[in-house]
Amino acid sequence: MPKPPKRRAYLVSVSQRREAVRVYAVLATAPDEALEAIALNALPTARLEIVGGLSRDLVKRLRLKPLEPLLV
Repeated sequence: MPKPPKRRAYLVSVSQRREAVRVYAVLATAPDEALEAIALNALPTARLEIVGGLSRDLVKRLRLKPLEPLLV
C-alpha cells in the first residue's frame, strides 16, 4: 500500500504594481500546487514566486490546512 505524498509548507510571495508584497504560507505536496492555491485568490496580473518554506513545528502552531493560504 503506497503512502500518501508528504506535504510541505511553502512560502509564496504575491507582488502587484503599487502594492506591498504579501507572503502566504500554503501546505501542499508540490510547489506547483502551492502556486495554484494562491493563484485562485490573486489577480491575474500578480507575480507569484516561492520564496521559502516553514518547519513542521510552525505548521502545527499555525494550524495550516492543506491548500488553504494563510497570510504571514
